Amino acid sequence: MQEKQKKWILRIALYLIGIMVLALGITLNTKTNLGVSPIISMPYAVAQIFGYETGTAVFVAYLIFIVLQIVLLKGKFPPFQFLQVAASYLTSAFITIFDRIIPTPDQMGMRLLVLALAIILTGIGAAVTVDVNIVPNPADGLARVLGERCGKNMGFGKNLFDFSAIVISLAIGLIGAGRPVGIGIGTVIAMVCTGRVIAAFNHFAKKKIEEITSPE
Repeated sequence: MQEKQKKWILRIALYLIGIMVLALGITLNTKTNLGVSPIISMPYAVAQIFGYETGTAVFVAYLIFIVLQIVLLKGKFPPFQFLQVAASYLTSAFITIFDRIIPTPDQMGMRLLVLALAIILTGIGAAVTVDVNIVPNPADGLARVLGERCGKNMGFGKNLFDFSAIVISLAIGLIGAGRPVGIGIGTVIAMVCTGRVIAAFNHFAKKKIEEITSPE
């Protein structure tokens, strides 16, 4: 097998591992009952209010994020970016599996430990899926497009996305249940700390990942 093919296989394998780790982190965050991460706060609120599985709601939300990217790009959406649909399906499928098998911790100390683990795994999963440079998950893709349309970078788009997601999630909860659903101190901690985990991971591992997966 040619070296280039081996690196593509490794690249795809790392991407799939990244999606799995990201889904595990997202799921653990929901199990803390301290507030979910902004990235899934909207579908989580809908799932809790209307009785859907979180994974199913995440898949629908990701499809909406893809449509929003197309709208913001005025139809100039690179064809290969539709692989985001496959990424959405895989992420939601893993979330559904993990959600069914992982119990909810009762003690506050354990919930805080799970929250810390969730943030670490979410950050690592997000970093790996971006570092292998295949296709972003729809939330990250939308954040990047938002940043571009505002004349800013992806970091600005991510902040805008997170803030908007929390506001919309609060509105969904207040209208649908008369109270916030899925928004709490864990949401704020995840919003602040996940980016730091990504930065730390990239500091130690990004160059190595790029070296072993680059086709050149």
